[in-house]
Amino acid sequence: MELPPDLEALRSFHGHLGVYVIIGLRMGVIGKRHLGTYKGLTASVRSRPEPPMLCVVDGVQFSSGCTMGKGNIRVEAGEEPEVVFTKDGRVVRVGLRPGWRERIDREMSKEREVEQSLFYFSAPEAELFDVGES
Repeated sequence: MELPPDLEALRSFHGHLGVYVIIGLRMGVIGKRHLGTYKGLTASVRSRPEPPMLCVVDGVQFSSGCTMGKGNIRVEAGEEPEVVFTKDGRVVRVGLRPGWRERIDREMSKEREVEQSLFYFSAPEAELFDVGES
C-alpha cells in the first residue's frame, strides 16, 4: 500500500506506523499551525508512560519541531493523549476528544496498523481533537 510522503517519512523516523504516532503527528501540525514555526515553540505532552500511547511523543516531535534534543519538549504522565503548546505567552491545548482513546485501544491491531494509521491521518480534525487557545 502506497503511503503519503509525510507518512513514509514518519514511518522512517519512528520505525513503524501506528495510531498514536499518527495522533501525535496531527497534534503537532495543529500546534504549529496555531503558533507558527518551532522557533520559541515548546510542547508538553501528556501520555501514559509506555507504548503504544507514548508513541504520540515521536509524532509531536516529527511534526512540531519540538524535540528532546533541543529541550523544548517534555513528557508528563497522563491517561489521555494531550499536548500543550506555548509560544510568546500564547497557549494552545490539543487533546483527543472523549471516547477516541477507548476506541483506539479497543481496535488497535498490528495486522491493521497501516489501514488504521491512514484512517486517523485523514479523519476530520474536528472529530478527533479538542483545540483551545488562550
